[in-house]
Amino acid sequence: MLVLLSLTGLASAGEFVDVWVTSAFEDTNVMAGPEAYSPSINFVQRGNRAFFEDYESRSSDDISRAQLVLYRKDEGNWSGWSTEAAFVLRYTPYLNPDQTEPGTVIEDDGSYVRIIKALPGEEHNISLTGYAVDSGRFRLGYSYDLTWGGREIHSFTTGAAPGVRLQWQKGGHYGFVGMKTAVGDWVDPETRLKRNQAYYGYLAGAGYQVNENLKIEAGIGSFEQGQIQNVDYTTSSLYGELIKAFGYSSQIAWRSTPDVSWIESADLKLYRNSPDFVKDSYISHRQIDGFGVLIQAEVDRLSHNLLDPKKGDTTTIETGTAADIQTLMVINDTTIGVDAVYKDLAYILFNVPGLTSGVAMNPNMKQTPQLYGRIKASHYFADAHVAPSIGVGMMLPATYETSGGTFVQYTERDKEQVPRNQDPSPILSGLAGVQVDLSKSVVLVAEALYTVDRNQSEFVKTEKRPEGDRLNAPHNEQNVLGMNVMMRARF
Repeated sequence: MLVLLSLTGLASAGEFVDVWVTSAFEDTNVMAGPEAYSPSINFVQRGNRAFFEDYESRSSDDISRAQLVLYRKDEGNWSGWSTEAAFVLRYTPYLNPDQTEPGTVIEDDGSYVRIIKALPGEEHNISLTGYAVDSGRFRLGYSYDLTWGGREIHSFTTGAAPGVRLQWQKGGHYGFVGMKTAVGDWVDPETRLKRNQAYYGYLAGAGYQVNENLKIEAGIGSFEQGQIQNVDYTTSSLYGELIKAFGYSSQIAWRSTPDVSWIESADLKLYRNSPDFVKDSYISHRQIDGFGVLIQAEVDRLSHNLLDPKKGDTTTIETGTAADIQTLMVINDTTIGVDAVYKDLAYILFNVPGLTSGVAMNPNMKQTPQLYGRIKASHYFADAHVAPSIGVGMMLPATYETSGGTFVQYTERDKEQVPRNQDPSPILSGLAGVQVDLSKSVVLVAEALYTVDRNQSEFVKTEKRPEGDRLNAPHNEQNVLGMNVMMRARF
């Protein structure tokens, strides 16, 4: 942070630091204790969230972080041309809860160079954007939780993942094509030796704004995810074969009035030092005069070639699907949101790729998709600068059955085995909170969160089953009551 402060002191009009600082007093589960990995109320342990929060963001609002942005925009040397560029670094300080030692993660967050050629007409141009180090802000899909095509789509650990995007824009209409690369290990199928190899991804999309209240968007992409290596014998002709992913996304959005802005994730936009990006206050509440409705619906479908689970000497195409419907009703200072999300198991596991890495799921395996809905309401008392909110969500989790038992798959890396002789159960989560706007830069937030998850289990050895068995986790682990009290600033 000393570096940030020194740079801020030298910053000119084209440079800024976008800082989020949160002091959070939290407990992930006030009914549990250290044996359940839930310390008593503290300032260190983080991650107390309802499953349906942060749907449009890759970060939760209880962490501290900063984006250092060095930005420049110039008129070109020829009429109608202009350029802009930004060097974007993301700083994320953290505390190690085991050692209580501070640390900082520093990473690129979308540095870019952009060349723009103005075309006849208002808001009409063509541009070429090069993402210098990380093209994670250039993705396919629209709701951030459903987006795909970032560095995590590769089955190997990536370093730099740059890319390039060529886009035509005219008002609300646009079209783009792009490409990105990532470098990872490549196993030569002939020599079995490892070396570095560039893996490619190709993206294209378009959007058509029918009028100020209706727009339609679609995108397609193809990515080299990695190599098939999980074969029975390295002499297999499939050893080292490329895993090629293909998919498409589409969205239709309608609103009754332009006063209700579209739902768009800030993590899909370029960082700019311009008045429409850096505002005097980051605190905003949806407010309109009268009544407005917004509906956005999205569908994503992805497929890739994986090893056939029945025939080890061939591959098969596995396809995953996800969709959502987001709705907002705004009545003066009151906002009510009702959302529904669908993800099948293949979509959740797409980046792994597969339930077993590189192997498609057996079509005879019993499985169910993830389906959840949530409703959240808030009201802003402008004179008091107070906004209470309440939300509740229910999830039917994605599940699958094997000879070892029944499993719930929460995310691509997070799963839980269901207690023996029990069917998977719905997950219920709710929260109630209040935000007090103390100034243009600082808010005070208090939240209570409650989650019921009967799928949580523990491995226990009993007299009847000395080899061990999966039984219900203790009541205070299946019923989680959390709390947050946060002082949060952005400047």
